[in-house]
Amino acid sequence: MCYVIITGCSLIWFILSLITDMFIVSAIVTPKWLIGPEIIYGGHKLPNQTFVISTMQAKFQSVGIYTRCKSMHDYGYHCGPFDLDGFATDGNVYPTEWKIAMFFISFGFAVFSLTVFLTLLTCCRQSAFGKSIHNMTACLQVISGISVMLTLFLHPLGWGARRVQMLCGVDAEPFYPANCTIGISFYCAVSGVILAFICAGISLKAENSNMRSRVKRRVEGGERLVCIP
Repeated sequence: MCYVIITGCSLIWFILSLITDMFIVSAIVTPKWLIGPEIIYGGHKLPNQTFVISTMQAKFQSVGIYTRCKSMHDYGYHCGPFDLDGFATDGNVYPTEWKIAMFFISFGFAVFSLTVFLTLLTCCRQSAFGKSIHNMTACLQVISGISVMLTLFLHPLGWGARRVQMLCGVDAEPFYPANCTIGISFYCAVSGVILAFICAGISLKAENSNMRSRVKRRVEGGERLVCIP
């Protein structure tokens, strides 16, 4: 008989997994891992920096794990991928460390996206091939978290590349961004790692809540939709 079990813990697990997946994909697509010094267009700041001419437009060049925003003399301010050739792009344009980081974070995102589907599957099935789906999903979420964590170490290794030095200054080196600041995309990846491990822990609680005696009694009583806080 087909049945659906929804508990408060399993619902929290699904929602938190979905949020985690959104954090990871945001880290991939947004060009805000490193933000360069401010560039002023159409005006200037007064010496005390308390007043800015109204026609002035401030821009910040930045780089992400696969995208960048930069000032182009002929085309203005442009955001997009480093190069259409992707991983075949020269290392001076797209650092090798970032290519490897892109692979790991993409792998982590793909695996975690699968676990979001599996969290829904656990409402209907508790096991597959003799193994607990909750436990398998928890393992995959840990693997995803580790993969994204590797990205957090690999990306700073490329901060000594010529592209980063052009943006942040010649003093930029691995794990030292010189005149640049760390942007929101990096923190999205950090949040994704932390939440991935939290989700793996919640999965164990979700399994226990689905196996409670109250749930078993209602399933054995013929109920097809079981909702318990």
